[in-house]
Amino acid sequence: MNMSVFARSTVGIAAAAAMGVATIVSATTASAQLAITASSAYCADTTYTVTFPAADAAAMAAASGQNDLVMGATGPGPIYWWSPTVTYVPGQDVTFQWTPSKSVYAGQSAVGAWSLHVEEAHVVTTPSAPLAVNVVQTAPAGSSCTPSAGGTGSANSIPVIGGLLSTLSAQK
Repeated sequence: MNMSVFARSTVGIAAAAAMGVATIVSATTASAQLAITASSAYCADTTYTVTFPAADAAAMAAASGQNDLVMGATGPGPIYWWSPTVTYVPGQDVTFQWTPSKSVYAGQSAVGAWSLHVEEAHVVTTPSAPLAVNVVQTAPAGSSCTPSAGGTGSANSIPVIGGLLSTLSAQK
């Protein structure tokens, strides 16, 4: 269900008024992009690191006037989950830990399409930096649920780069 910006703002204002504690923010980061630890498969019972770049976190913090951020995840079902609050430290990336199977209620499955995003904690706003991740129960043949130690990016980019760097190093 897609809601217009006006409709979302109206819902947010009503929620904030009812709670009496939230701040309303309309500015979001246009260039924000999350990165997830590279893996050849994203499995339900594995923990992954999700990173929000420092420049994007700074822009989001400046727009809201606060440094507390959360990562939200929307999954199959629908499932809505928020991480514990992480405080942005100027100049540093913000990292979140996400285990799909720990993002669901008992009896629900974490398998399926997920959308990860970042929001200011305690603020009614539009989420930034959506990232699509498909979660499987077990890794398909030839794949691994174990995150790469090589960094963040798509599931296919780091193994290729890592292999290339290993080949180049061996040729010295």
